[in-house]
Amino acid sequence: MKQTIVALLAAGLLVACNAQQPPAASANAAPAAAAVAPASEAQLAEVRKALETRFQGAPIKGLRASVFPNMFEAMIGDDMIYFDAKISHFVVGNLIEAGTMTNLTESRTAELSAIDVKQLPLNDAIKFVRGKGERVMYVFTDVDCPFCTRLERTLQDMDNVTVYNFMFPIDSLHPDATRKQKLIWCAKDRLKAWQDMALNGKLVTDSNTNCANPVDATKALGQKLGVKATPTFFVADGRLVAGALPKDRLEATLNAAQARVATAK
Repeated sequence: MKQTIVALLAAGLLVACNAQQPPAASANAAPAAAAVAPASEAQLAEVRKALETRFQGAPIKGLRASVFPNMFEAMIGDDMIYFDAKISHFVVGNLIEAGTMTNLTESRTAELSAIDVKQLPLNDAIKFVRGKGERVMYVFTDVDCPFCTRLERTLQDMDNVTVYNFMFPIDSLHPDATRKQKLIWCAKDRLKAWQDMALNGKLVTDSNTNCANPVDATKALGQKLGVKATPTFFVADGRLVAGALPKDRLEATLNAAQARVATAK
Protein backbone atom coordinates (compact mmCIF):
# COMPACT_ATOMS: atom_id res chain seq x y z
CA MET A 1 0.00 0.00 0.00
CA LYS A 2 1.31 3.39 -0.95
CA GLN A 3 2.06 5.74 1.92
CA THR A 4 1.62 9.47 1.57
CA ILE A 5 2.82 12.50 3.41
CA VAL A 6 -0.67 12.81 4.83
CA ALA A 7 -0.56 9.41 6.50
CA LEU A 8 3.01 9.72 7.70
CA LEU A 9 2.56 13.06 9.40
CA ALA A 10 -0.99 12.36 10.63
CA ALA A 11 -1.61 16.06 10.25
CA GLY A 12 -5.15 15.75 8.99
CA LEU A 13 -4.34 17.23 5.60
CA LEU A 14 -6.80 16.39 2.85
CA VAL A 15 -6.12 16.09 -0.82
CA ALA A 16 -9.31 16.83 -2.76
CA CYS A 17 -9.83 15.90 -6.38
CA ASN A 18 -12.84 15.19 -8.54
CA ALA A 19 -13.14 11.41 -8.78
CA GLN A 20 -13.99 11.67 -12.46
CA GLN A 21 -11.86 14.46 -13.85
CA PRO A 22 -8.69 15.57 -12.05
CA PRO A 23 -6.71 18.53 -13.36
CA ALA A 24 -5.36 17.50 -16.76
CA ALA A 25 -1.70 16.58 -16.59
CA SER A 26 0.50 16.67 -19.64
CA ALA A 27 3.34 14.18 -19.92
CA ASN A 28 5.36 16.51 -22.14
CA ALA A 29 8.98 16.90 -21.30
CA ALA A 30 9.40 20.13 -19.38
CA PRO A 31 11.65 22.80 -20.91
CA ALA A 32 15.05 22.94 -19.32
CA ALA A 33 15.09 25.08 -16.20
CA ALA A 34 18.00 27.18 -15.03
CA ALA A 35 21.16 25.12 -14.50
CA VAL A 36 21.36 23.62 -11.02
CA ALA A 37 24.64 22.57 -9.47
CA PRO A 38 24.30 18.86 -8.67
CA ALA A 39 24.71 17.81 -5.07
CA SER A 40 27.63 15.55 -4.21
CA GLU A 41 27.08 11.90 -3.42
CA ALA A 42 28.04 12.60 0.19
CA GLN A 43 25.46 15.40 0.45
CA LEU A 44 22.72 13.26 -1.04
CA ALA A 45 23.57 10.35 1.27
CA GLU A 46 23.28 12.63 4.30
CA VAL A 47 20.00 14.13 3.09
CA ARG A 48 18.57 10.68 2.32
CA LYS A 49 19.39 9.58 5.86
CA ALA A 50 17.50 12.61 7.22
CA LEU A 51 14.54 11.83 4.96
CA GLU A 52 14.44 8.21 6.08
CA THR A 53 14.41 9.36 9.69
CA ARG A 54 11.67 11.95 9.13
CA PHE A 55 9.44 9.81 6.88
CA GLN A 56 10.01 6.34 8.24
CA GLY A 57 8.86 3.57 5.93
CA ALA A 58 8.00 5.85 2.99
CA PRO A 59 9.50 5.10 -0.44
CA ILE A 60 11.91 7.82 -1.56
CA LYS A 61 12.44 8.52 -5.26
CA GLY A 62 14.34 11.06 -7.31
CA LEU A 63 16.35 12.78 -4.58
CA ARG A 64 18.37 15.63 -6.05
CA ALA A 65 19.25 19.31 -5.62
CA SER A 66 16.35 21.68 -6.22
CA VAL A 67 16.32 24.80 -8.35
CA PHE A 68 16.05 26.67 -5.05
CA PRO A 69 19.49 27.47 -3.55
CA ASN A 70 20.47 25.13 -0.70
CA MET A 71 17.30 23.09 -1.16
CA PHE A 72 16.55 19.56 -2.31
CA GLU A 73 13.61 17.73 -3.81
CA ALA A 74 12.33 14.15 -3.70
CA MET A 75 9.19 12.14 -4.17
CA ILE A 76 8.02 10.75 -0.83
CA GLY A 77 5.25 8.24 -1.32
CA ASP A 78 2.96 9.95 -3.82
CA ASP A 79 4.09 13.52 -3.14
CA MET A 80 6.91 15.71 -4.42
CA ILE A 81 8.39 17.78 -1.61
CA TYR A 82 11.01 20.56 -1.48
CA PHE A 83 13.09 20.89 1.66
CA ASP A 84 16.31 22.02 3.34
CA ALA A 85 19.10 19.58 4.12
CA LYS A 86 17.99 19.00 7.72
CA ILE A 87 14.30 18.66 6.80
CA SER A 88 13.51 21.42 9.27
CA HIS A 89 11.04 22.86 6.75
CA PHE A 90 9.48 21.43 3.62
CA VAL A 91 6.91 22.41 1.01
CA VAL A 92 4.36 20.14 -0.66
CA GLY A 93 2.94 21.71 -3.79
CA ASN A 94 3.50 22.65 -7.41
CA LEU A 95 6.75 24.23 -8.54
CA ILE A 96 6.16 26.37 -11.62
CA GLU A 97 8.89 27.53 -14.02
CA ALA A 98 7.73 31.12 -14.46
CA GLY A 99 9.17 31.77 -17.92
CA THR A 100 7.09 29.05 -19.59
CA MET A 101 4.51 28.40 -16.83
CA THR A 102 5.62 24.75 -16.92
CA ASN A 103 4.59 22.69 -13.91
CA LEU A 104 7.93 21.13 -12.96
CA THR A 105 6.38 19.16 -10.10
CA GLU A 106 3.89 17.56 -12.43
CA SER A 107 6.56 16.69 -14.96
CA ARG A 108 8.93 15.23 -12.37
CA THR A 109 6.15 13.23 -10.70
CA ALA A 110 5.15 11.75 -14.07
CA GLU A 111 8.78 10.82 -14.75
CA LEU A 112 9.30 9.12 -11.38
CA SER A 113 5.94 7.33 -11.45
CA ALA A 114 6.26 5.92 -14.96
CA ILE A 115 5.26 2.29 -15.42
CA ASP A 116 6.66 -0.39 -17.69
CA VAL A 117 4.04 -0.48 -20.44
CA LYS A 118 5.43 -3.81 -21.67
CA GLN A 119 3.83 -5.37 -18.59
CA LEU A 120 0.31 -4.22 -19.50
CA PRO A 121 -2.05 -7.08 -20.52
CA LEU A 122 -2.87 -5.83 -24.01
CA ASN A 123 -5.20 -8.74 -24.67
CA ASP A 124 -7.46 -7.22 -22.00
CA ALA A 125 -7.88 -4.00 -23.98
CA ILE A 126 -9.94 -2.97 -27.00
CA LYS A 127 -7.49 -1.83 -29.64
CA PHE A 128 -7.95 0.56 -32.52
CA VAL A 129 -5.41 2.05 -34.92
CA ARG A 130 -5.47 5.21 -36.97
CA GLY A 131 -2.94 5.60 -39.78
CA LYS A 132 0.43 4.01 -39.13
CA GLY A 133 -0.28 3.76 -35.41
CA GLU A 134 3.28 4.60 -34.40
CA ARG A 135 2.26 6.66 -31.37
CA VAL A 136 0.74 4.53 -28.63
CA MET A 137 -1.50 5.28 -25.66
CA TYR A 138 -3.01 2.97 -23.07
CA VAL A 139 -6.31 4.41 -21.84
CA PHE A 140 -8.23 3.48 -18.69
CA THR A 141 -11.74 4.53 -19.57
CA ASP A 142 -15.34 4.46 -18.34
CA VAL A 143 -18.09 4.16 -20.93
CA ASP A 144 -20.42 6.44 -18.93
CA CYS A 145 -17.79 9.13 -18.36
CA PRO A 146 -18.45 12.25 -20.51
CA PHE A 147 -14.77 13.15 -20.45
CA CYS A 148 -13.93 9.72 -21.86
CA THR A 149 -16.36 10.44 -24.68
CA ARG A 150 -14.60 13.74 -25.25
CA LEU A 151 -11.22 11.99 -25.51
CA GLU A 152 -12.66 9.33 -27.82
CA ARG A 153 -14.00 12.01 -30.15
CA THR A 154 -10.64 13.77 -30.18
CA LEU A 155 -8.94 10.50 -31.13
CA GLN A 156 -11.26 10.07 -34.10
CA ASP A 157 -9.77 13.25 -35.53
CA MET A 158 -6.15 12.16 -35.12
CA ASP A 159 -3.71 10.17 -37.21
CA ASN A 160 -0.78 7.84 -36.57
CA VAL A 161 -1.98 6.56 -33.21
CA THR A 162 -2.67 3.15 -31.64
CA VAL A 163 -5.06 3.15 -28.70
CA TYR A 164 -5.59 0.37 -26.18
CA ASN A 165 -8.80 0.99 -24.24
CA PHE A 166 -8.91 -0.74 -20.85
CA MET A 167 -12.39 -1.03 -19.35
CA PHE A 168 -12.22 0.85 -16.03
CA PRO A 169 -15.74 1.65 -14.79
CA ILE A 170 -15.97 3.90 -11.73
CA ASP A 171 -18.88 2.32 -9.89
CA SER A 172 -19.30 5.11 -7.35
CA LEU A 173 -20.09 7.55 -10.15
CA HIS A 174 -21.60 5.28 -12.80
CA PRO A 175 -23.37 2.30 -11.19
CA ASP A 176 -24.32 0.71 -14.53
CA ALA A 177 -20.94 1.14 -16.24
CA THR A 178 -19.58 -2.27 -15.23
CA ARG A 179 -22.54 -4.05 -16.81
CA LYS A 180 -22.28 -1.97 -19.97
CA GLN A 181 -18.56 -2.56 -20.34
CA LYS A 182 -19.00 -6.29 -19.89
CA LEU A 183 -21.69 -6.23 -22.60
CA ILE A 184 -19.27 -4.37 -24.85
CA TRP A 185 -16.49 -6.87 -24.17
CA CYS A 186 -18.77 -9.82 -24.85
CA ALA A 187 -20.02 -8.38 -28.17
CA LYS A 188 -19.05 -10.03 -31.46
CA ASP A 189 -17.33 -6.81 -32.56
CA ARG A 190 -15.88 -5.21 -29.43
CA LEU A 191 -14.44 -2.17 -31.14
CA LYS A 192 -17.70 -1.32 -32.86
CA ALA A 193 -19.66 -1.91 -29.66
CA TRP A 194 -17.25 0.32 -27.72
CA GLN A 195 -17.29 3.17 -30.21
CA ASP A 196 -21.05 3.00 -30.76
CA MET A 197 -21.56 3.49 -27.03
CA ALA A 198 -18.70 5.87 -26.33
CA LEU A 199 -19.40 8.13 -29.30
CA ASN A 200 -23.14 7.78 -29.85
CA GLY A 201 -24.61 6.40 -26.64
CA LYS A 202 -25.80 3.30 -28.48
CA LEU A 203 -25.40 0.19 -26.34
CA VAL A 204 -24.96 -3.17 -28.05
CA THR A 205 -28.13 -5.29 -27.94
CA ASP A 206 -26.96 -8.71 -29.15
CA SER A 207 -24.61 -9.41 -26.24
CA ASN A 208 -24.57 -10.62 -22.64
CA THR A 209 -22.31 -10.32 -19.59
CA ASN A 210 -21.59 -14.04 -19.26
CA CYS A 211 -18.44 -14.34 -21.36
CA ALA A 212 -15.00 -14.42 -19.78
CA ASN A 213 -14.08 -10.76 -19.50
CA PRO A 214 -11.29 -8.69 -17.93
CA VAL A 215 -13.39 -5.83 -16.52
CA ASP A 216 -13.02 -6.71 -12.83
CA ALA A 217 -9.32 -7.53 -13.27
CA THR A 218 -8.80 -4.21 -15.06
CA LYS A 219 -10.37 -2.34 -12.13
CA ALA A 220 -7.81 -3.93 -9.83
CA LEU A 221 -4.98 -3.25 -12.26
CA GLY A 222 -5.90 0.41 -12.62
CA GLN A 223 -6.00 0.89 -8.87
CA LYS A 224 -2.59 -0.76 -8.56
CA LEU A 225 -1.16 1.58 -11.19
CA GLY A 226 -2.51 4.68 -9.48
CA VAL A 227 -5.46 5.36 -11.78
CA LYS A 228 -7.87 7.50 -9.77
CA ALA A 229 -10.04 8.99 -12.51
CA THR A 230 -11.13 8.57 -16.09
CA PRO A 231 -9.87 9.04 -18.63
CA THR A 232 -6.34 8.31 -17.49
CA PHE A 233 -3.79 7.07 -19.96
CA PHE A 234 -0.17 6.03 -20.13
CA VAL A 235 2.04 7.09 -23.02
CA ALA A 236 4.83 5.14 -24.72
CA ASP A 237 7.44 5.72 -22.01
CA GLY A 238 5.02 4.81 -19.22
CA ARG A 239 4.17 8.29 -17.95
CA LEU A 240 0.66 8.80 -16.63
CA VAL A 241 -1.57 11.53 -18.06
CA ALA A 242 -4.93 12.41 -16.48
CA GLY A 243 -7.79 14.03 -18.33
CA ALA A 244 -9.27 14.51 -21.76
CA LEU A 245 -6.63 16.71 -23.32
CA PRO A 246 -7.52 18.95 -26.27
CA LYS A 247 -6.10 17.80 -29.58
CA ASP A 248 -3.09 20.13 -29.66
CA ARG A 249 -1.94 19.11 -26.18
CA LEU A 250 -2.59 15.43 -26.88
CA GLU A 251 -0.54 15.62 -30.09
CA ALA A 252 2.32 17.29 -28.21
CA THR A 253 2.11 14.76 -25.37
CA LEU A 254 2.28 11.76 -27.72
CA ASN A 255 5.10 13.30 -29.76
CA ALA A 256 7.12 14.06 -26.63
CA ALA A 257 6.70 10.49 -25.37
CA GLN A 258 7.75 9.05 -28.71
CA ALA A 259 10.83 11.29 -28.72
CA ARG A 260 11.81 10.20 -25.20
CA VAL A 261 11.49 6.52 -26.16
CA ALA A 262 13.63 7.08 -29.26
CA THR A 263 16.28 8.90 -27.22
CA ALA A 264 16.39 6.13 -24.64
CA LYS A 265 17.19 3.44 -27.22
